[in-house]
Amino acid sequence: MPKQIIKFYIPDNTTFLKYKFLEWFKSYKPVPDFPEDIQIQTITGCNASCQFCPNGKTKTQIKPTKMDDDLYQKIVNESIQNKVKRISPYLMNEPLLDKNIGWKIRYIADRKPRSLSIKINTNASMLNGNMRDQILNSGLDRLNISFHGISKSVYEESMGGLKFEEVLSNVNNFIMEKKKRKLKEPQVRVVMVKTKLINKEIDKIREYWRERGVGTHIRPMENRTNSLIQRKNLNPDKWHHFRWCKRLFTQAYILATGDVVQCCVDWDRTTILGNVKDKSIKEIWNGDKAVSIRKKFLNDDFRGLLCNECLKQLSH
Repeated sequence: MPKQIIKFYIPDNTTFLKYKFLEWFKSYKPVPDFPEDIQIQTITGCNASCQFCPNGKTKTQIKPTKMDDDLYQKIVNESIQNKVKRISPYLMNEPLLDKNIGWKIRYIADRKPRSLSIKINTNASMLNGNMRDQILNSGLDRLNISFHGISKSVYEESMGGLKFEEVLSNVNNFIMEKKKRKLKEPQVRVVMVKTKLINKEIDKIREYWRERGVGTHIRPMENRTNSLIQRKNLNPDKWHHFRWCKRLFTQAYILATGDVVQCCVDWDRTTILGNVKDKSIKEIWNGDKAVSIRKKFLNDDFRGLLCNECLKQLSH
Protein backbone atom coordinates (compact mmCIF):
# COMPACT_ATOMS: atom_id res chain seq x y z
CA MET A 1 0.00 0.00 0.00
CA PRO A 2 1.54 3.36 -1.00
CA LYS A 3 2.48 5.74 1.79
CA GLN A 4 -0.10 8.47 2.29
CA ILE A 5 1.16 11.94 1.38
CA ILE A 6 0.40 14.55 4.02
CA LYS A 7 -0.14 17.99 2.55
CA PHE A 8 -0.23 21.34 4.27
CA TYR A 9 -2.22 24.54 4.27
CA ILE A 10 -1.57 28.01 5.66
CA PRO A 11 -4.38 28.80 8.11
CA ASP A 12 -6.01 32.19 8.55
CA ASN A 13 -9.07 33.49 10.38
CA THR A 14 -11.35 33.83 7.37
CA THR A 15 -11.60 30.27 6.12
CA PHE A 16 -11.77 28.20 9.31
CA LEU A 17 -14.41 25.72 8.10
CA LYS A 18 -12.64 25.12 4.80
CA TYR A 19 -9.44 24.21 6.59
CA LYS A 20 -11.18 21.93 9.06
CA PHE A 21 -12.67 20.10 6.08
CA LEU A 22 -9.17 19.66 4.65
CA GLU A 23 -7.94 18.26 7.95
CA TRP A 24 -10.83 15.87 8.49
CA PHE A 25 -11.35 14.54 4.99
CA LYS A 26 -8.23 15.29 2.93
CA SER A 27 -5.36 14.52 5.36
CA TYR A 28 -4.13 18.10 5.27
CA LYS A 29 -2.26 19.67 8.18
CA PRO A 30 -1.75 23.32 9.11
CA VAL A 31 1.80 24.56 8.70
CA PRO A 32 3.25 24.38 12.24
CA ASP A 33 4.25 27.65 13.86
CA PHE A 34 7.69 26.17 14.53
CA PRO A 35 9.62 23.65 12.41
CA GLU A 36 9.37 20.00 13.37
CA ASP A 37 12.97 19.26 12.37
CA ILE A 38 16.08 21.45 12.63
CA GLN A 39 19.36 20.91 10.81
CA ILE A 40 22.38 22.83 12.11
CA GLN A 41 25.64 23.19 10.21
CA THR A 42 28.22 23.35 12.99
CA ILE A 43 31.11 23.56 10.50
CA THR A 44 31.35 23.92 6.72
CA GLY A 45 33.00 21.56 4.26
CA CYS A 46 33.44 17.90 3.45
CA ASN A 47 36.50 15.74 2.91
CA ALA A 48 34.94 13.70 0.10
CA SER A 49 33.94 14.50 -3.49
CA CYS A 50 31.03 12.16 -4.05
CA GLN A 51 29.76 11.78 -7.60
CA PHE A 52 26.13 12.34 -6.60
CA CYS A 53 26.69 15.45 -4.46
CA PRO A 54 27.41 19.10 -5.40
CA ASN A 55 29.42 19.74 -2.22
CA GLY A 56 32.32 21.14 -4.27
CA LYS A 57 30.61 24.51 -3.94
CA THR A 58 31.19 24.47 -0.18
CA LYS A 59 34.88 23.71 -0.77
CA THR A 60 35.65 26.29 -3.43
CA GLN A 61 33.12 29.09 -3.02
CA ILE A 62 32.25 29.22 0.68
CA LYS A 63 34.69 30.54 3.27
CA PRO A 64 35.45 27.80 5.86
CA THR A 65 33.30 28.59 8.88
CA LYS A 66 32.67 27.08 12.30
CA MET A 67 29.54 28.02 14.21
CA ASP A 68 30.08 29.95 17.43
CA ASP A 69 29.27 27.81 20.49
CA ASP A 70 26.99 30.47 22.00
CA LEU A 71 24.96 30.62 18.79
CA TYR A 72 24.73 26.83 18.66
CA GLN A 73 23.42 26.70 22.22
CA LYS A 74 20.91 29.44 21.48
CA ILE A 75 19.55 27.47 18.50
CA VAL A 76 19.32 24.22 20.46
CA ASN A 77 17.66 25.89 23.46
CA GLU A 78 14.97 27.55 21.35
CA SER A 79 14.36 24.32 19.42
CA ILE A 80 13.87 22.28 22.59
CA GLN A 81 11.61 24.95 24.12
CA ASN A 82 9.40 24.70 21.03
CA LYS A 83 9.22 20.89 21.14
CA VAL A 84 10.89 19.99 17.86
CA LYS A 85 10.83 16.33 16.88
CA ARG A 86 14.40 16.08 15.60
CA ILE A 87 17.65 18.03 15.74
CA SER A 88 20.41 17.08 13.31
CA PRO A 89 23.75 18.85 13.88
CA TYR A 90 24.88 18.60 10.27
CA LEU A 91 23.89 20.29 7.00
CA MET A 92 25.61 20.09 3.61
CA ASN A 93 28.80 19.02 5.38
CA GLU A 94 30.71 16.17 6.98
CA PRO A 95 29.79 16.57 10.67
CA LEU A 96 32.84 14.73 12.04
CA LEU A 97 35.07 17.52 10.72
CA ASP A 98 33.87 19.32 13.84
CA LYS A 99 36.24 18.05 16.53
CA ASN A 100 33.69 18.95 19.21
CA ILE A 101 30.68 17.30 17.58
CA GLY A 102 30.39 14.82 20.47
CA TRP A 103 29.99 17.65 22.97
CA LYS A 104 27.46 19.35 20.71
CA ILE A 105 25.36 16.20 20.46
CA ARG A 106 25.62 15.72 24.22
CA TYR A 107 24.41 19.29 24.76
CA ILE A 108 21.17 18.31 23.03
CA ALA A 109 20.92 14.90 24.68
CA ASP A 110 21.21 16.32 28.19
CA ARG A 111 18.29 18.70 27.61
CA LYS A 112 15.93 16.94 25.24
CA PRO A 113 12.64 15.23 26.07
CA ARG A 114 12.35 11.56 25.12
CA SER A 115 10.22 12.49 22.12
CA LEU A 116 13.10 14.38 20.47
CA SER A 117 15.53 12.46 18.26
CA ILE A 118 19.14 13.37 17.41
CA LYS A 119 20.54 12.21 14.07
CA ILE A 120 23.62 12.78 11.94
CA ASN A 121 24.75 11.53 8.52
CA THR A 122 28.47 10.86 8.09
CA ASN A 123 30.79 9.26 5.53
CA ALA A 124 32.55 7.58 8.50
CA SER A 125 36.04 8.39 7.23
CA MET A 126 36.86 9.89 10.64
CA LEU A 127 34.77 7.50 12.74
CA ASN A 128 37.72 6.07 14.65
CA GLY A 129 39.78 6.59 17.79
CA ASN A 130 38.64 9.54 19.90
CA MET A 131 35.87 10.45 17.46
CA ARG A 132 34.38 6.95 17.69
CA ASP A 133 34.31 7.27 21.48
CA GLN A 134 32.79 10.76 21.24
CA ILE A 135 29.90 9.47 19.15
CA LEU A 136 29.31 6.39 21.31
CA ASN A 137 29.25 8.55 24.47
CA SER A 138 27.28 11.45 23.01
CA GLY A 139 23.67 10.33 23.43
CA LEU A 140 23.12 10.26 19.67
CA ASP A 141 19.92 8.42 18.68
CA ARG A 142 20.63 7.61 15.02
CA LEU A 143 23.79 7.41 12.97
CA ASN A 144 23.33 7.23 9.21
CA ILE A 145 26.49 6.16 7.40
CA SER A 146 26.84 7.10 3.75
CA PHE A 147 28.66 4.12 2.24
CA HIS A 148 28.18 3.66 -1.50
CA GLY A 149 29.05 0.22 -2.82
CA ILE A 150 30.65 -2.88 -1.33
CA SER A 151 33.61 -3.27 -3.68
CA LYS A 152 36.71 -1.09 -3.65
CA SER A 153 36.30 0.09 -7.24
CA VAL A 154 32.63 1.11 -6.94
CA TYR A 155 33.06 2.72 -3.53
CA GLU A 156 36.10 4.79 -4.44
CA GLU A 157 34.59 5.94 -7.73
CA SER A 158 31.38 6.92 -5.93
CA MET A 159 32.97 8.63 -2.94
CA GLY A 160 35.96 10.45 -4.38
CA GLY A 161 38.93 10.88 -2.07
CA LEU A 162 37.98 8.24 0.51
CA LYS A 163 39.74 4.88 0.93
CA PHE A 164 37.52 1.80 0.88
CA GLU A 165 39.49 -0.39 3.31
CA GLU A 166 39.97 2.38 5.86
CA VAL A 167 36.35 3.49 5.98
CA LEU A 168 34.95 -0.05 5.95
CA SER A 169 37.22 -0.85 8.89
CA ASN A 170 35.95 2.26 10.71
CA VAL A 171 32.33 1.20 10.25
CA ASN A 172 32.85 -2.42 11.27
CA ASN A 173 34.92 -1.42 14.31
CA PHE A 174 32.22 1.04 15.35
CA ILE A 175 29.57 -1.67 15.12
CA MET A 176 31.70 -4.12 17.13
CA GLU A 177 32.54 -1.53 19.79
CA LYS A 178 28.89 -0.63 20.18
CA LYS A 179 28.03 -4.34 20.67
CA LYS A 180 30.92 -4.77 23.10
CA ARG A 181 29.57 -1.93 25.24
CA LYS A 182 26.02 -3.33 24.92
CA LEU A 183 24.67 0.02 23.75
CA LYS A 184 21.24 0.35 22.16
CA GLU A 185 22.03 3.75 20.67
CA PRO A 186 22.92 5.11 18.30
CA GLN A 187 20.91 3.04 15.86
CA VAL A 188 23.16 2.53 12.85
CA ARG A 189 21.93 2.48 9.27
CA VAL A 190 23.91 2.44 6.02
CA VAL A 191 22.39 4.84 3.49
CA MET A 192 23.10 5.54 -0.15
CA VAL A 193 21.76 7.10 -3.32
CA LYS A 194 20.77 4.71 -6.08
CA THR A 195 23.21 5.27 -8.94
CA LYS A 196 24.39 3.29 -11.93
CA LEU A 197 27.62 2.72 -10.01
CA ILE A 198 26.05 0.84 -7.08
CA ASN A 199 23.07 -0.61 -8.95
CA LYS A 200 24.86 -3.85 -9.83
CA GLU A 201 25.90 -4.37 -6.19
CA ILE A 202 22.66 -3.62 -4.37
CA ASP A 203 21.91 -7.25 -3.42
CA LYS A 204 25.48 -7.76 -2.14
CA ILE A 205 25.33 -4.46 -0.25
CA ARG A 206 22.15 -5.43 1.58
CA GLU A 207 23.45 -8.92 2.36
CA TYR A 208 26.78 -7.62 3.72
CA TRP A 209 25.20 -5.20 6.16
CA ARG A 210 22.35 -7.53 7.10
CA GLU A 211 24.93 -10.09 8.25
CA ARG A 212 26.28 -7.43 10.61
CA GLY A 213 22.87 -6.52 11.97
CA VAL A 214 22.75 -3.18 10.16
CA GLY A 215 19.84 -1.94 8.07
CA THR A 216 20.22 -0.22 4.71
CA HIS A 217 18.28 2.51 2.97
CA ILE A 218 18.72 3.20 -0.73
CA ARG A 219 16.91 6.30 -1.92
CA PRO A 220 16.30 7.46 -5.50
CA MET A 221 18.45 10.19 -6.99
CA GLU A 222 17.41 13.82 -6.86
CA ASN A 223 19.05 16.49 -8.96
CA ARG A 224 19.37 18.55 -5.74
CA THR A 225 18.68 21.72 -7.74
CA ASN A 226 21.91 21.08 -9.63
CA SER A 227 21.89 20.35 -13.35
CA LEU A 228 25.39 18.87 -13.13
CA ILE A 229 23.94 15.93 -11.21
CA GLN A 230 21.75 15.12 -14.21
CA ARG A 231 24.49 15.63 -16.77
CA LYS A 232 26.66 13.02 -15.06
CA ASN A 233 24.09 10.43 -16.19
CA LEU A 234 24.31 8.48 -12.93
CA ASN A 235 20.60 7.76 -12.49
CA PRO A 236 19.74 4.15 -13.41
CA ASP A 237 16.03 5.07 -13.40
CA LYS A 238 13.96 7.75 -15.07
CA TRP A 239 13.85 11.14 -13.40
CA HIS A 240 10.50 11.58 -11.67
CA HIS A 241 8.41 14.66 -11.17
CA PHE A 242 9.39 15.92 -7.72
CA ARG A 243 6.16 17.85 -7.33
CA TRP A 244 5.42 17.44 -3.64
CA CYS A 245 7.96 18.18 -0.93
CA LYS A 246 7.28 18.66 2.77
CA ARG A 247 10.67 20.22 3.61
CA LEU A 248 9.28 23.70 3.14
CA PHE A 249 6.59 23.03 5.73
CA THR A 250 8.39 21.03 8.42
CA GLN A 251 12.14 21.64 8.35
CA ALA A 252 14.53 24.51 9.05
CA TYR A 253 18.12 24.64 7.81
CA ILE A 254 20.69 26.78 9.63
CA LEU A 255 24.17 27.41 8.23
CA ALA A 256 27.32 27.90 10.31
CA THR A 257 27.00 31.66 9.74
CA GLY A 258 23.54 31.70 11.32
CA ASP A 259 21.80 32.16 7.97
CA VAL A 260 18.59 30.16 7.57
CA VAL A 261 18.30 28.86 4.01
CA GLN A 262 15.11 27.61 2.39
CA CYS A 263 16.28 24.06 1.79
CA CYS A 264 19.03 21.51 2.44
CA VAL A 265 19.88 21.56 -1.27
CA ASP A 266 20.47 25.32 -1.46
CA TRP A 267 24.20 24.88 -2.05
CA ASP A 268 24.47 28.34 -3.62
CA ARG A 269 22.75 30.11 -0.68
CA THR A 270 20.20 31.57 -3.10
CA THR A 271 17.29 31.93 -0.64
CA ILE A 272 18.19 33.21 2.81
CA LEU A 273 15.14 33.62 5.05
CA GLY A 274 16.94 35.41 7.88
CA ASN A 275 19.74 35.02 10.40
CA VAL A 276 19.38 33.55 13.88
CA LYS A 277 21.94 36.00 15.24
CA ASP A 278 19.39 38.77 14.73
CA LYS A 279 16.07 36.96 15.05
CA SER A 280 14.64 33.85 16.63
CA ILE A 281 14.00 30.72 14.59
CA LYS A 282 10.29 31.22 15.20
CA GLU A 283 10.35 34.77 13.82
CA ILE A 284 12.18 33.66 10.68
CA TRP A 285 9.97 30.60 10.19
CA ASN A 286 6.83 32.75 10.34
CA GLY A 287 8.36 35.73 8.56
CA ASP A 288 6.97 37.29 5.40
CA LYS A 289 9.61 35.75 3.14
CA ALA A 290 9.11 32.17 4.35
CA VAL A 291 5.31 32.46 4.25
CA SER A 292 5.28 33.97 0.75
CA ILE A 293 7.41 31.10 -0.57
CA ARG A 294 5.05 28.54 0.93
CA LYS A 295 2.04 30.32 -0.57
CA LYS A 296 3.60 30.31 -4.03
CA PHE A 297 4.45 26.62 -3.70
CA LEU A 298 0.91 25.73 -2.64
CA ASN A 299 -0.45 27.71 -5.61
CA ASP A 300 1.81 25.78 -8.04
CA ASP A 301 3.68 28.98 -8.80
CA PHE A 302 7.34 28.00 -8.85
CA ARG A 303 8.66 31.01 -10.74
CA GLY A 304 11.72 32.40 -9.01
CA LEU A 305 11.71 29.63 -6.39
CA LEU A 306 14.55 27.27 -5.64
CA CYS A 307 11.93 24.49 -5.97
CA ASN A 308 11.72 25.16 -9.69
CA GLU A 309 15.20 23.70 -10.11
CA CYS A 310 14.07 20.40 -8.58
CA LEU A 311 11.16 20.30 -11.03
CA LYS A 312 13.66 20.32 -13.88
CA GLN A 313 14.15 16.63 -13.22
CA LEU A 314 11.29 16.24 -15.70
CA SER A 315 13.51 17.43 -18.54
CA HIS A 316 15.85 14.43 -18.44
